[in-house]
Amino acid sequence: MPPDIDSSVTEGDASTDGSGDGSVAQDTGSGLHDTGAPVDTGLADTGDAGAAEDAPSDVVANDAPVSDSGCPGHGTTGALVTYVLTSEPGSEASVPATTAVTGVTGGALTRSSVLTVSSGAGSINSSGWGTGATFDATKYYTFKVTPAAGCSVSLTKLALDVQASATGPTKGDVATSADAFGTHSASFTGTSAPAVTLSASGSGAIEVRVYGYGASASGGTFRIQNTVTLSGTIN
Repeated sequence: MPPDIDSSVTEGDASTDGSGDGSVAQDTGSGLHDTGAPVDTGLADTGDAGAAEDAPSDVVANDAPVSDSGCPGHGTTGALVTYVLTSEPGSEASVPATTAVTGVTGGALTRSSVLTVSSGAGSINSSGWGTGATFDATKYYTFKVTPAAGCSVSLTKLALDVQASATGPTKGDVATSADAFGTHSASFTGTSAPAVTLSASGSGAIEVRVYGYGASASGGTFRIQNTVTLSGTIN
């Protein structure tokens, strides 16, 4: 009987020690491996990849250039629109703008409907001017300057070259639609090359008119010749 008891105890211990230790060691090792690896991988995929994707996106969005103004030509100062009349016959109905900077459009230079067309090389020419000592509101040369969308314009100077016949206007001046032609510039003589100071601004079309007056006969002529230059600033 004792050998049977010893044999049973020995087998029981061996079974318990082998099965228990082996099972615990195996489960513990497997658990650490299975649990740790997915956690590490998850952190790498979620943290690193997320940071890598989000950071460049934010930088691009924040660094994208934002224009201070939606106006093309914003800040341009100097000559805005020019008209060159050197090849015109004088009797033409109108003269298109020769140049206009980015941000504005220059309309055609023409005469008011009450004036009479006259020939005169290198100019736009007319008779039928008023004989009074001040301007006649119906008798003038005219053109418009129109700012582009998102722009406004400030007009500061109009450089002209004018010539009157012996019985044509002795005086001229300039006004704009910015104040409904209420303010006229200082007058200039009928034959001169004045640089007229302007003070007109707006975000819509501005009409510029050149008046002639003081003619001694209705048949006297008054022309704009050579070059016209309108200067100012695009805002």
